[in-house]
Amino acid sequence: MKIVSYSTLKTYHMKKLFLIFALFVGIVTISHAQIEDQKIEDSEIATKSIVIVYTKTGEIYRGYFISQNKDFLVIENETVGKITIPTDRIKKIESTDSNAKLKVDSEPEEVNNINSAKYFFGSSGFNFEKGGNYLTNNFMSYHRGVSENFSIGIGTSLVTLVAGLPIFYINPHYTYSFNENLHFKAGVDAFIGFAEGESGIAALLNTGLTIGTPDLNLTGTVYYGALSGIGLVNQPIFSVAGMARVSKKLALVSENLLVPNVDSGVFFLGSYGLRYLTDNGSFDFFFVNNRAIAEIFIIGFPGFGFTLKL
Repeated sequence: MKIVSYSTLKTYHMKKLFLIFALFVGIVTISHAQIEDQKIEDSEIATKSIVIVYTKTGEIYRGYFISQNKDFLVIENETVGKITIPTDRIKKIESTDSNAKLKVDSEPEEVNNINSAKYFFGSSGFNFEKGGNYLTNNFMSYHRGVSENFSIGIGTSLVTLVAGLPIFYINPHYTYSFNENLHFKAGVDAFIGFAEGESGIAALLNTGLTIGTPDLNLTGTVYYGALSGIGLVNQPIFSVAGMARVSKKLALVSENLLVPNVDSGVFFLGSYGLRYLTDNGSFDFFFVNNRAIAEIFIIGFPGFGFTLKL
């Protein structure tokens, strides 16, 4: 059996202790460097994911992904800060990972189309945003998005109020989407008027289909009139309306009425013009025209409309 001297054993243990001490110091140094190294912290920021969120109502949000659960998606935009979006409103999410921090645009690529529910006068197969409040001037009315499929508007005519013949207006509007490009609508434009102590009620019942998306669509509508004391008018009125977004803030809009008449054929009244879009509103400039009007004003009578999100 080999005998190891005390000095040799002492030297062996000293070397072992020194190796453990050196290893411990190295680990502490590396850990400290990882905590204090700003480049590593920066790299974590740099790998944040940028998402583009498309909603069912046509809105587009862009920003850094923060969190998501079954009810909400939270992103952060460098311009407006944190944005919370209900998941039931989300149509599609696009995500981009980057090795370098990307600057979020101060302006979205497209302005949200907050007024896909209406043309100049009539409605489409889309609805106002759930929980949204809107003010329109054709008629002067307030609209509330009650749910994704139902909204209601109430209002009056300022012209008739000034004339001392008040007319009040109510407009329930229901929609249902069969798929991304086919939408059903049904609604009522009802009026009650007062004059010389008497009152009268009239309504336009409408139903129709919209083909397309909020930014490119075509809507066919059938209107049935109803009058108090008379009931439903047998003669329907037809409407064909469309909208085409041509740029970030501009859309072309046209709305046309066709009234069949056994004696004089089809009465036609058309309108066409531009819609200017902002983040919180839409502004229409249009002309109303037909053959009789064109004899007086070749391009038609001008009109102006707006819808503001409150």
